[in-house]
Parts: sequence; structure tokens; C-alpha cells
Amino acid sequence: MSELDPLRFSEHITEIPRLNDAADTAALERLAHKLLDRVPDTVTDDVTASAALRDLGFVLASLERHGTDYRSLPGAEEALLKLGGLVDEVPRDSVYTYSLRNPEDALRTFSDIPEEVLFISEVRRAGIALRPAVDHLMAALTLPVRDPLLVEHLAASTEAFRVFAQALLTVKRNITPEVFSTRMRPYFPPMTVGGTVLYAPGGAQMTPLLVDMAVLRPEPGDPRHAWYEQYLDENLLYLPAAYRAAGDTIMASRPLLPRILDEATGDATASVRNQLRLLMREILHFRLPHLQLARANMRIRPDGSLGSGGYTTDSLDHLVALTTERNQRLTDALAAASPLDHATA
Repeated sequence: MSELDPLRFSEHITEIPRLNDAADTAALERLAHKLLDRVPDTVTDDVTASAALRDLGFVLASLERHGTDYRSLPGAEEALLKLGGLVDEVPRDSVYTYSLRNPEDALRTFSDIPEEVLFISEVRRAGIALRPAVDHLMAALTLPVRDPLLVEHLAASTEAFRVFAQALLTVKRNITPEVFSTRMRPYFPPMTVGGTVLYAPGGAQMTPLLVDMAVLRPEPGDPRHAWYEQYLDENLLYLPAAYRAAGDTIMASRPLLPRILDEATGDATASVRNQLRLLMREILHFRLPHLQLARANMRIRPDGSLGSGGYTTDSLDHLVALTTERNQRLTDALAAASPLDHATA
């Protein structure tokens, strides 16, 4: 899918960074018109629509970044709505179009800085790693706690999530807050499409959301349940259709951490609890640096700024608190277990 180029955007890849560097909105508008004119004849199904949504996104978001409302271009909003309908996704660019569907051999970027290339590469690596993590967690959801396959699925998801967390650390170590906030973040503006404000590519739109749902989401009666339900409502809509369907399946089962703690007792299920501990460690290895990175970026932005997903760091604070509390509950359960169980933790 990423190699498809129905709008022949590859002819203009090198133009976008140059036009953005010059803030040449007139040239960007001409390019947008050229691409929009190609939509009716070249976009015929969901896969070509996905590629068109990706490439239009680079031009229209560039215009928005430089102060031009993309809706001033005749047919632009209608084209986005059509493409989003064909793909069954939000009618604008997303973290999936920006990274996972961005071809490595014909990479689309807003700028010519190497940090953006690294960012796209690591987000792609993280997204690819999360696919098996979600698949294995979904397989684990309905397995009895004494089923040996449960440990295998938890171990596989742990390894996949480790790759995801490492990708974030690579970003944190190589892209300074100054570079991200001043050179990259401005190209991730919110856009209004069909009367709805849609946020730009952001971490909340990625599949860690499904991992959280499968492992540690608040259940009814938890003080965080109402906040989390709203958080899901705001972010699940940005996932591709297959992942939204996976979210529905995940919500039909209890999250793994509370279920395992309730049902796994004695030495016979020690390996399940210990493997769950390893998974939670990897989730924290992602969540804590992510919060640090977000705070560092917000410190150099004007007061009241939002992340590309439309949030302040308050939402990350909630997620860190939720993850930490769940991890502590697991740690306490391990400490209270049998001596053999505790020795292997």
C-alpha cells in the first residue's frame, strides 16, 4: 500500500521541504490544486484513497502551518471527506499515513532536516512492532490462566513492546525538544473537516492504546473509569478500521492484569504473573520517558499549548498514574505469593 502513488506525488517530494522553508503558500496552493485535480480519475478504492490521503496531507497540513485555511481551496474538504469514507478512517493525515504508509524509498517529509527522517523511521519501527504485540494480547484475553499458551503470548507481546519502547528512546536521545517543537511540531496542526476538529498525527492515535485496553484499562467502579472511557472515545476513531475492530473485541473481555491477579493463585500460575510483570516493566519503560519527553517539549512552548494529539501532559499524567498503580498492585501480589513464586519474580 505504501508504494502506491495515485496522485503522482513522488514527482513533488523534493518540492515540499523547499516550499515550506520559503513559506511559499502560493506554490503550495498550486500543488494542492494539481493533486486535487487528479483525485477523481486515479482514486478508485480504499488502497488508492489511503495513499492519496497521505499525500494530500503533506500539502494541506503545510498550508495550515503557514496560516492558510485549506478549506479556501475549492474541492479540498470534499476530497478529504471522500477519501476518508473510502478508507473508513478519519478524513485527514494520521500517524499511519505519516509513518507506516510512508514509503522508505520515496519518503515524504515536511522538512529537509535529518531528525524528521529519523522520527518517521522510528515511529514506523514502533508501529510495526506493536502489531504482533496486539495480536498476542488478543489471543491471551480469553485463555485460562493455567493454559501454557498464555505465558507464550504474554512473552511474545513483551518482546514486541520492548522494540516499541526502544524506538521512543531513540527519538528521545536524538531529537531535541527545540528541534521537535520548532521545526516539526508546527506541521501537525488540527484541521476542521466536515465540521469536526481532527487532530494531527500523535502518539495517542497509535496502538499502545490497544495494549493499555487489553492489559490495564480501568474497569467499572474504578475512579478513573469515566476519564478513560472519554479518552478512548477521543482516540479510537483515529485507528485504522481493523484496529478499531480489535478494540471492540478487546473491550468484550476483562483486562488481563486484574483478571490474572484474581484468577492466578499458587505456584502453578507463578510463571503467568511473572511474565505479566515483565510486560508491565516494558510498558513503564515506554510511559515514563514519554512523559518526560512531552514535559520537556511543553516547557519551551507557549502557555496553553497542546500536543499534536490535542492534549496537554495532564493526560499522560493520568496514564502514568494508572500504569504505576497497576504495576504496584502486581508487585504487591507477587510479594504476597508463595516463597517459590516470589523467588522467581
